[in-house]
Amino acid sequence: MVSFLLAAAFAMVSCQAEVPKSGSAASPSSAEGTCEGILDAQVKAAMKRIADIPQSVKVTYLGNPQRTADHLVAQHDVGSASEWDDTNFCGVHTGSTGLESVRVSFSLPEEPHETGHAASIFKEYKMAKAALAGVKVGVLYFECSSKKFAMGAGATVLIRGEVRSRYETSEPEEAAREDTLRIVYESSRALSDLLGCKSNAGLPSSFSMPPEV
Repeated sequence: MVSFLLAAAFAMVSCQAEVPKSGSAASPSSAEGTCEGILDAQVKAAMKRIADIPQSVKVTYLGNPQRTADHLVAQHDVGSASEWDDTNFCGVHTGSTGLESVRVSFSLPEEPHETGHAASIFKEYKMAKAALAGVKVGVLYFECSSKKFAMGAGATVLIRGEVRSRYETSEPEEAAREDTLRIVYESSRALSDLLGCKSNAGLPSSFSMPPEV
């Protein structure tokens, strides 16, 4: 029954926005409507740094942010959401095939992060509901109140954003933490806009490194 409802919800959001499927094998025809088109130059430079990709190297950005937003709405509205079922938002590729070097994804956790319980690779910061930054991974929890959830009736939904690099970085540790947090913050702001979250989902209007918890 859940599978049927999920398929119905996906069909509904597909009618609302005709967008191509995302994924490592997909090649968008232009930057418009892709993560390449909505992430700024600072974020793209940070993505290269955390994967130790030289700034002069040309990369490909694959991911359809609108489809990510639609997928999260569908997951929530049919009750199939899980923190472990994440949805791709943007992948950074150094070639035309293969796995991404950097990946940004979003999921719908049941509970927010509990302060003081982060893994040792992270430092915790005061941003939105919770922010964690490591040298290869950044995580941000925020709440979105939007009419797009619950079949248009409105709901407040907890969202978890994550950026992860497959590779080690030569950046100093604190610089890398700032980069991972910047990437997941900017991606979360972009997703918040697509979802129509009230008050920008509690995210600050611009990025600056927040204080540690």
